[in-house]
Amino acid sequence: MLLKIAKIAVLLVLLAFVSACTSSGTFTVKQQLVEPINNQKSVSIVVKSDKVPEGEKEDAATACRSLKEKLYSRLVSEGLFNSTVFHPNKGDYSLEIDVTGVRLVSSTARIMLGIMAGASGIEANVLLKDSTSKVLTDFKADGSSANHPLSSESGFDYAVNQLADQIVQALNKK
Repeated sequence: MLLKIAKIAVLLVLLAFVSACTSSGTFTVKQQLVEPINNQKSVSIVVKSDKVPEGEKEDAATACRSLKEKLYSRLVSEGLFNSTVFHPNKGDYSLEIDVTGVRLVSSTARIMLGIMAGASGIEANVLLKDSTSKVLTDFKADGSSANHPLSSESGFDYAVNQLADQIVQALNKK
């Protein structure tokens, strides 16, 4: 009996360790895509962080730059658009990303507190508009890094990468 309890305890510890080692993300659609995206057209990427609390502004600015870079090539490589440009340049579509929350867990906190430090994360509201400013889709997306300090996915960049993945997945939904 004691051996069974020990095996279950080890299994639970391993499960917690493994689940803390991966980054993740989600998206919640507020408005379904009302018409298919023409992948032969261009998109202008707008990433802003106006609604982020004052204490998160610096981290949000870094996250916005990183997100723009990741989406710049990914939207084309995934076949969603023919080309991408950054605002204020105009595209056939406008992808407007409003970062609403950022949580950056420092390396020091991650090492000192381990899993209890939590994950780095980023949240955003996303709108895709056509050239007439008609909203084609509206969704909320987020990304978070791994909790475990020894995970290869524990940095803030992994949270931003997960957010970019979720944006691409949401736009790919037909």
